[in-house]
Amino acid sequence: GMVREADMANITADDVVYKANGNSFPKGYVLKGPARSVGYSTTPLRPGDLYFVDGNGDGVVNEADKDVIGSPYPDFTYGFNISMDYKGFDLSLSFNGSQGNSVLDGQDYYLRNMEGSGNQYKELVNRYRSEAQPGNGYDYRASRGGSQSNSTRLSDYYLQDGSYFRCTNISLGYNLGAIKTLGVSNLRITVSVDNAFTVTNYLGYNPEVDYNNGSNLTPGVDYGKYPLMRGFNLGARVSF
Repeated sequence: GMVREADMANITADDVVYKANGNSFPKGYVLKGPARSVGYSTTPLRPGDLYFVDGNGDGVVNEADKDVIGSPYPDFTYGFNISMDYKGFDLSLSFNGSQGNSVLDGQDYYLRNMEGSGNQYKELVNRYRSEAQPGNGYDYRASRGGSQSNSTRLSDYYLQDGSYFRCTNISLGYNLGAIKTLGVSNLRITVSVDNAFTVTNYLGYNPEVDYNNGSNLTPGVDYGKYPLMRGFNLGARVSF
């Protein structure tokens, strides 16, 4: 979740001494709130910061509240081809896809990290700015001071839906037949596109982050793998 201005009174009132195993919240505080208070944290929470959920409801946010979030393994994968022909023309299309898997985008620490000064995803124009401009309620405030707040710690904020639908190839061919004046018994012309398009909500270069990884001990993690190339091909087959 995200801290809002209405939360600050409770955060400021937190005078409970920090313990080695986490922070105790003041009585009456909603047990899914910020894991740090203003009084005792070196990086105090402010409106627009992210907070962690007290998963087990014991009033303390610590190692015990960590959980497995997301899965790199899809619910299912699929692929299919479509072929058709009409008179001298023939068309072939190939598709594949994945549904239900999550991707941990390692590039987010640079492209979605608003404590840095580099380029950012265009979606972050909708980040929290103030109570009058709360943004989309998901992307946290910009803090160029590099405070290392909750917002930059590993959480489901950095998980993205890795589902995708991809057209891997479109191929169109035409048989011109015989050209007797050239001694050609048949001439076939083909044009094709590899990696024609991909439909996905993933913000990185390629949602298929595990392709060509060989022995992959960290499936579902994108460390900035180069995107798939889109290729355009023109060919001819001449028979004499």
